[in-house]
Amino acid sequence: MKLMVLFLGLLGAAFAFASGNAESARDAALIARVKSVPVAKLDAALPALPFEQWLVVEAGKDASFRWEVNDCGEQTGAPGQNPDEIPTCVEADASLKDGREIVIMIGVEKSSHGNAGMSVDFAQLVTTRERITIKQLSDFPAALVRTHAPAHNPEIVK
Repeated sequence: MKLMVLFLGLLGAAFAFASGNAESARDAALIARVKSVPVAKLDAALPALPFEQWLVVEAGKDASFRWEVNDCGEQTGAPGQNPDEIPTCVEADASLKDGREIVIMIGVEKSSHGNAGMSVDFAQLVTTRERITIKQLSDFPAALVRTHAPAHNPEIVK
C-alpha cells in the first residue's frame, strides 16, 4: 500500500513537472514571436524593426528588460469563467536607468493554426510623478522626451 501511495505521488509530481515545462516552453515561444514581430504591424507609423529591437532603442541599451505571458489583467477568478475567453498578453517591462518604466502588453489572438494576430492591449510610461497611458507605440518617443529630467549640474548655473 505504501509503495502504491509513493508511486501515485511520484506520478503526480512528474505530471505537474511535465505540464509546467510544456507551459514554460509555450510561454517562451510566444515571447519569442512577440519580440520578433515587426513593430510596424503594431503601429503603422513605426518602422519594420522587430519589436524587441525597437523597445531597446526607445528604452536605451542600459535599461533592464523583463518579459512574461499573462492574462492581460482580465482574469476575474469568478467561478465558471470560460478559459477560452481569457485573453493572452505578452508583457514587456523596461526599467530605464533614470527610474522611469515602460510597460507594454501585446495581446495575442488565440488561433488553432498558430498564425495569431497581435495588437497593443496596453501601454504606459511610469515616472516618479505620474503614469501616462500611451495610445499608440509611436507616442512613446515624445512622452519619453517630455518626461526626461535633465541631470542636475551645478556648474551650468554659474
